[in-house]
Amino acid sequence: MLNTKVERKSTMLSGTDFVKKIKEGNRELFEASRSNVRRFFASSPSDEYLVDHFRGRMVNEAQNMYAIAGQVASADPSTDVRDLELLSKQALDEAKHFRMVKEVIEHITGEELDVAAAFAAEADAPQAKGASLLEKYEASEDPAALAAYQLVAEGRAEAVWNEMAECVDDKFISSRYASIAKDEGFHSNLGGRTLSRLVEGSADLQDRVLSLVERMREDLLEISRQNTATPLAVV
Repeated sequence: MLNTKVERKSTMLSGTDFVKKIKEGNRELFEASRSNVRRFFASSPSDEYLVDHFRGRMVNEAQNMYAIAGQVASADPSTDVRDLELLSKQALDEAKHFRMVKEVIEHITGEELDVAAAFAAEADAPQAKGASLLEKYEASEDPAALAAYQLVAEGRAEAVWNEMAECVDDKFISSRYASIAKDEGFHSNLGGRTLSRLVEGSADLQDRVLSLVERMREDLLEISRQNTATPLAVV
């Protein structure tokens, strides 16, 4: 189990220091996730196993795309235009990742992917997905939960995609992994920017977010374990 607890201080932190504290607490999760990725690729998974693995990742990117686009579409008219612009960029990035993972699958198989069939297969045998936490923590209704998800989950995604890029020799695949990782880092920073503003001056909100982040880290670690189970481990 991760040491996910973030020490609560009697004095309230500034928004900037609050985000720094969460980032420091993310390190153990990120390293555990990178270790899981290294072990997965060291097991030399078959092409068939990789296709199934990346089908889940592709659907996860699509779910992120739909969720973030929904946030933009349902935004209150009073929402800051710059915030809408940044969220819109993230939605576009998620669409790009959806396409890139599809291309990785097609590169492995040498065939055009039937996306509808892939979604149906994933629905029949769903894999653990980080995007599921958006619903679990009601991010569509809670700006602080969405920002925390971006900061923690997208930050972990950056670490994971970068690690995969290092583990794969195929330049077509590794270049796409590295590109996705760069975008995920932007999404994490976007969450940090928003969260810093939201928690400024609110000790109660800081405590609520800290509790949410602790639970979210545990969820993400379990998702990492499930998604990097080696072929031998799942027989």
